Order: sequence, then structure tokens, then C-alpha cells
Amino acid sequence: MSDTLSFIEMALRGDAMPDEIEDFIEFWHRSDSTAELHDFLGLTWDEYSLWVSDPEYVNLIIGARRNRRSLVEAVNDNLRHEERLAARADRASKLVTLQRWIAAQTDR
Repeated sequence: MSDTLSFIEMALRGDAMPDEIEDFIEFWHRSDSTAELHDFLGLTWDEYSLWVSDPEYVNLIIGARRNRRSLVEAVNDNLRHEERLAARADRASKLVTLQRWIAAQTDR
């Protein structure tokens, strides 16, 4: 783990895997950092709020950054994909999570 690069910077470089975000969080808890967690991880507030709603969306966040796409655009694309898969019960909760996140973005 780097003292100078955030999780998102390392993930974009290929030096950290998405599931290693937990290691960064543990490091933040043990450190004397005064940064808020989302800043320490290198996430915008919107990215952080999506990740908190469902940690599996870290891949979507990294992909949006890597492809220089807005997070809302990436979520909308993923939402359309989830809607196609919504017939599967295990995917229905993902659809609701994305719909709520999009609604929160438009309510601001």
C-alpha cells in the first residue's frame, strides 16, 4: 500500500484490485490521517455514496474513471443492463439500489 497514492489511483494503474479497498479502509482506521474516508480512498462524494450503497459498484466506479465517463452515465448504462436482468430475483435488489442512487442525484 502506498502512502502517497489513493486506492482509486492505484486501482487505475493496476496496482490495486477492487477488493483491496477494504485494506485501504483498515489502513485509514489505523493511521493518523485527518482526511475523510472518501478523500483518503480517492473517491468523489458521489462515487463514495454509490459505493456505500453497494460495495460491488467499486468496479463500476473504476470503470467510469478509466473510461473517462461520468458516473451518472456509467450508472445509467448499468441500470439498463440490470433492468434486462431484473427477472432474476438476485438482481432485483441491485436494480433498486441503482434507481435510488440515480434519484438522489437528480434531487440535488
